[in-house]
Amino acid sequence: MVYSHEKYLIVFSSNYHGYYIEQLFNRSEIKNTLRKAPRAIAKSCHSAIYIKEQDLDKALRLLRKSKISPQGVYEIIRIGSLFDYKKLQLK
Repeated sequence: MVYSHEKYLIVFSSNYHGYYIEQLFNRSEIKNTLRKAPRAIAKSCHSAIYIKEQDLDKALRLLRKSKISPQGVYEIIRIGSLFDYKKLQLK
């Protein structure tokens, strides 16, 4: 389930990394939701943090400082009642 305010998701192959980054974002006042990653992106038990569009830059800065590399950062694209995901190219 994707909520209307969520625009991006950050996927981690380790649940531990997902929990750690969730707490980091909470301490930095980035509203987020930790859930299972969509099957269209990750076939196994990956976790994903969903964030709002206005928090993307701050979240990416914190990720770089944490030295934890996500499996990918995706934009959530709504097409009617369906969802597609576009992987962002990070520098």
